[in-house]
Amino acid sequence: MTFKRGFTLIELLVVIAIIAILAALLFPVFAKVREKARQTSCASNERQLGMAVIEYEQDFDELLPCATDGGSGAGLMGGWMYMQTFLNSGPPVAHAFDPSRGAIFPYLKSTQVFICPDDTVGQLTGDSYAINNCLSTNTQPGFNVGKALNNIDTPSSIILFSEESMSLKFDSTNDAFQNLQFDTLSAKHTGGQNVTFVDGHTKWFLVQKVHAQGMQSGVPNETTATACPKVLSTQGQ
Repeated sequence: MTFKRGFTLIELLVVIAIIAILAALLFPVFAKVREKARQTSCASNERQLGMAVIEYEQDFDELLPCATDGGSGAGLMGGWMYMQTFLNSGPPVAHAFDPSRGAIFPYLKSTQVFICPDDTVGQLTGDSYAINNCLSTNTQPGFNVGKALNNIDTPSSIILFSEESMSLKFDSTNDAFQNLQFDTLSAKHTGGQNVTFVDGHTKWFLVQKVHAQGMQSGVPNETTATACPKVLSTQGQ
């Protein structure tokens, strides 16, 4: 008679332990790969938004698009993004933003470009990105007129679009308007975010570096006190 030797219980437990160890080592790697893919997709979205603004500028005498903000900006037409509901407090509201009614939508014709794949709140509200408030002037409550492109001294180093965080609870934008004095930058992409500059290029930065280099206001180590003093040159004033 011949006997076939099987695996012992100890051998099976050793194999299972090895598989568990390998899984524990590999799962974080897979998670980082997935996050990198989402970050890249987000950067592609912002790059397309930047290109759309450049096309807009060509059609409107090199003027940057207008923007609405705050409770007074809800329901106002003419901004780069149409805001139906100002998300000041409470839970996020479905379809709070309608990109198709915004000024740059004709150059994109896709609402998905406005949503970061890492932004679950934005997937509900309809938008993940915010325009730099330093690139416009408030002319009436809730409405901000875009500056002329020739007012910007260094378009390659001043932010056009960024990812705003309305609160620690809801890591997304509340009005598609990144106000240096009141709003916080999101750090949803491994401690940083993708930012698009006025000249159209997009890059990932740690949030601390964005402020340290003055990418929003033009003032290094920018704070809420700096507001937006050096973004504009004296040209076209």
